[in-house]
Amino acid sequence: MSTVVQPDRHVQLYRELLATNALSPFVRHNSSVRQQMFSAQHLSQILVFKNPSERYIQTGMEREYGKYTFSKKFNENVEIIKVIERYPKTLDYNSISMNPETFVIYEDVETKEVGIMSLPTYCVNHQYFGFEYQRRPGLSMVKQGAMIPKGTILLDSPNVKVNGGYMYGKEVNVAFMTIPGVAEDGLVVCEDILEDFTIKTYEHRVVEFGGRRFPRNLYGNDDNYKPFPDIGEPIRDDGLLGALCELDEFGSIAEMNRRDSKTPDFIFDRLVYAGGAGGRVVDIKIHHDPYSNQPRTPEGMDKYLEKYERARRICYQEILDLYNKLHRRRGDSLKISNEFQRFLVEAIAVLDKNEKQKIEKLYRLNPIDDWRLEFVIEYEIKPGRGGKMTDTAGGKGVLCKILPRSRMPVDDDGNVADVIADPNSTISRMNLGRVYEHFINACSRDIRKRVRTQLGLKEGQKLQPGEIQAINRETLEHIWEYIKGYYKIISPLRMYEKFAQKLNEAQILAHLESCINDWVYIYLPPENETEDIEVIKQLQEYVNPTCTPVTYVDATGQKIRTKENIRIASMYYLLLEKTGDDWTAVSSARLQNYGVLSQLTNADKYSHPTRQQAIRAFGEAEVRILRSYTGAHATAEIMDRNNNPDTHYTILESILQAENPGLIKEAIDRINHPYGGSKPLKLFRHYSFCSGWRVKAGPHDPDKNIFGKK
Repeated sequence: MSTVVQPDRHVQLYRELLATNALSPFVRHNSSVRQQMFSAQHLSQILVFKNPSERYIQTGMEREYGKYTFSKKFNENVEIIKVIERYPKTLDYNSISMNPETFVIYEDVETKEVGIMSLPTYCVNHQYFGFEYQRRPGLSMVKQGAMIPKGTILLDSPNVKVNGGYMYGKEVNVAFMTIPGVAEDGLVVCEDILEDFTIKTYEHRVVEFGGRRFPRNLYGNDDNYKPFPDIGEPIRDDGLLGALCELDEFGSIAEMNRRDSKTPDFIFDRLVYAGGAGGRVVDIKIHHDPYSNQPRTPEGMDKYLEKYERARRICYQEILDLYNKLHRRRGDSLKISNEFQRFLVEAIAVLDKNEKQKIEKLYRLNPIDDWRLEFVIEYEIKPGRGGKMTDTAGGKGVLCKILPRSRMPVDDDGNVADVIADPNSTISRMNLGRVYEHFINACSRDIRKRVRTQLGLKEGQKLQPGEIQAINRETLEHIWEYIKGYYKIISPLRMYEKFAQKLNEAQILAHLESCINDWVYIYLPPENETEDIEVIKQLQEYVNPTCTPVTYVDATGQKIRTKENIRIASMYYLLLEKTGDDWTAVSSARLQNYGVLSQLTNADKYSHPTRQQAIRAFGEAEVRILRSYTGAHATAEIMDRNNNPDTHYTILESILQAENPGLIKEAIDRINHPYGGSKPLKLFRHYSFCSGWRVKAGPHDPDKNIFGKK
């Protein structure tokens, strides 16, 4: 942060030097810790959700950040040579309903370099989260022979409006109250708004099969062998994507009949699970070599994949034919981009066009099986308890309670809260910027409401195009002076002198229509010239925003009215990647051959519907710390439960057989199952016995060393 002190003026802040802090209008009112948390942590963790909105108070940097999303655009003036779909739709019964990717081959007008651009339907730059691309008007220009100007955006993030506005969060009504469920980091949220915060996640799964294993017919019928879902289709309710059975010629009569081929063997089959029910396949990438020497999948079991393989080869053949045509025409003068060159190498490998040498397809230096399928499964997840949200002042919070709108606080003016936050946390965290935002948004709301009431507009009613011109001129002048007075208080230099005072009549009418139909947006950069404390005092006199007692329904179902006034107003909230939708603990983790906790490998990572990987296991350092705090008995109990399979199974049996699993007095009888049976201890004792000595447990004497001597 850079500051410049000017004579007789307060400290100035420059947006160009503020980096991501430039998105916060009230950065000077937040502690450095909270502002660092917002700019360095929260902004890097925000998710793209269903219904974002533009911020009511903007710094002017929002549109700049909106220019640098993961959009698909041309950086030079180009001419379109050809447009090719990876999976084009056909008229036969094997048509693929959804094409996940389109390739655009173009030529740079100036350099004459030929390049290729991929236009996918979704974007995933995270191992879990992603978003669906939004089509922009420039995409309709992409046709063979079309000239596309530099900077034309074809696909963009849903967070960017067509006019360039950047929506990285959502405006929600907030009430600062101390009720159960709200303490420091706690938030109480209305269930209605969680639908707007729905996010998309993308699970990636890889399945290989061929001569060693064959796929079960999980998604087909007696007449149609279909081991996996098609693009655009949902997965099974149990989340099972596919099941691979080991090919046994002696048991094939029993395992390959029409009935048993549709039933997975949950013990011996190699199972591949997705993230659970509700998933939809949005992409399938095929890797297959019909000329390979690898063992083949039994006839008919891969018929489902032939349409994808055929479409893929047609796509690559079109691109390769186009390159050959250009090469014949231009010869050595043909220039191609690195991306196009890499794509041509892949096309040659897929089509096996290398006449000099046989191409063998490998994955991590190992030959792939007959078929290798890469699935992308899309999920829509609505945040629930355990998720995290934050404002733009580092005021993060955990969703601790979700209530219906009928139980949320409502003031005397009919404003209903979407979020309830702890008012005391503002003082303890020293992020007073949220209070300024809350108050100013209340002023903007009430000004808009009073203007609409003066014009006789009902709730939800909007002015139609051109209708504002029919309103009485004197009334419009009065409304315009009222709004200008508001701007003069908040930002006398930028919003009043440089904006409001310089609009012509047509621009004034357009601006008033926007304020009436949408919102009274405020331009408030961090280096704003006003002193915000004085602004609040003046706005209190000029607007006097609504602040009344609120009414809500408590946990007992009683309607409560507060004694003190509580303001309900809008704040800008972001959704963080801590969504709280996945389990962070397991009942039984995977064990290795020695019987202790083991890491999952890619081969068995998704072989069960639930997590088998323990989040955290105790190492030497953790055990020493645990021992110092809890003592030897508690440490031995934890270690034995984790590393003794007999103890673990006995505890699980006690839980499953208990009438009330939450009130088990004794999960394991230590007389019948004493300590010392964990696998690491057994291995250590075995090695010591083979070495001619034994370990004996006993009380610790700090006055003796390990040899029993003083």
